[in-house]
Amino acid sequence: MTAGHLIGRASAAGVALALGLLAPEVARANGTFPAVSQLVADAGDPEHLVLRTTFGLLVTRDAGANWDWLCEAGAGYKDVEPPLAVLPGGVILLGVPGGVSRSDAAGCNFELAEGIDADVYDLARVPSEPDSAVAISGAGTDAQLWRTTDGGKSFAAVGDVISDFIPATVDVAATDANVIYASGLAGTMGALLRSSDGGKTFTQFSLPSTMSGRRPFIAAVDPRHADTVYVRFDVQGSSPLAVTHDGGKSFVTPLTTTVSLAGFALSPDGKTVIASNAYDGTFRADADTLVFEKVACSGPTCLSFSAAGLFGCGDQSLDGFIVGRSDDLGASFQRSVDLTCVRGPVTCDSDTSVGSVCPAAWPYVQSQLGATECSPPELQPKTDCLGEAGAGAVGTTGGTAGGTAAGGKSGNAGAASGGKSGSGVASNPSASSGNCGCRLAGARPRETPWWLGVAAIAVTRRRRRQRARSA
Repeated sequence: MTAGHLIGRASAAGVALALGLLAPEVARANGTFPAVSQLVADAGDPEHLVLRTTFGLLVTRDAGANWDWLCEAGAGYKDVEPPLAVLPGGVILLGVPGGVSRSDAAGCNFELAEGIDADVYDLARVPSEPDSAVAISGAGTDAQLWRTTDGGKSFAAVGDVISDFIPATVDVAATDANVIYASGLAGTMGALLRSSDGGKTFTQFSLPSTMSGRRPFIAAVDPRHADTVYVRFDVQGSSPLAVTHDGGKSFVTPLTTTVSLAGFALSPDGKTVIASNAYDGTFRADADTLVFEKVACSGPTCLSFSAAGLFGCGDQSLDGFIVGRSDDLGASFQRSVDLTCVRGPVTCDSDTSVGSVCPAAWPYVQSQLGATECSPPELQPKTDCLGEAGAGAVGTTGGTAGGTAAGGKSGNAGAASGGKSGSGVASNPSASSGNCGCRLAGARPRETPWWLGVAAIAVTRRRRRQRARSA
């Protein structure tokens, strides 16, 4: 957000406080702080995961026991954090300015895909077609859907240009390859687009309580039901999770958090929902009831759920890792890798894009990460917000339906039926139950200034760092 968007001295003071509290305590990598933001599993090999970071990509092929590095230049991009998808067999697809960068199965040689020269906003594989994926690009206020059927070697435009739509995400239903969803902004309102003909045409649905400051992101499409979609928001202040069970005609909002949800995952069978952010914590629910319980006081900034387990992105200085693995459905994460334990470049022939440039770039990145000796810090997870009963002591309930279209269904996502995922954290303790700050059904969360949420996170981080140093 620019200074021109700030209103009043209070907001300006909040920004200054937040930025001051977030002062760097780690070395920079490629011009920014070492951080991670997207983790994707290979559907054909659950032990193969790819992690997007601010210093390139990290790859594991043994379910997180070892992580190797891919430099940005070797992967075909620079100074951006590209959306990524992994096709069964190991091919990595990256949405880059000007197209799609595609790797070979070994992750050693990246080349630009043919047929697409647009700026790609998001990518998604087609679950029922191993060699297929879709991409959505944007130019001004127009969008275009693209599809590959040859494993990412080439893409072709599908359907007409989608006018007056700024895209954010795209996804494909597991049960029907013709059902494609896209989220973004239509004018100043959030919108979910649905296609039932493989992207040739789309029907647009408005999302509840959205505006230009609430960009919608598709969190997941239920692997069991093509009409059930979870949508989270990049929002300043309290943030809802919207869920539709009828392909976008109507929505329920069973979860509202103080700041935007960062991590979201469905179990491979679609029956368990995990949602998280670093400030409100981690929440878990049965996908068929959406009765949420708070299971951890903090939460990953990204989640990936596959047959190999539940993995989450962490903050090195707070969590003691950048990727953790959970064996208790999000209640705790054990270290998979931290910055000091990142291994060197993926072993590739010198005539490949990775092998030709990444080894020479590694010494600098290695020193920035402190990866000269694997010495991970020992930090204990915070559990005091859960009370004496521990994880699962307090369940949260959902909110009411919103954004119902004519002819669509509506209902209350509270106790047993209705929506799909959420957390119901309120900023008003007096409207909560127990010690976790969970709001009661129907309670409307108070709007929280965005800078106050950022400042609160920063204060929490600084205090946890101080406790870690004194331990």
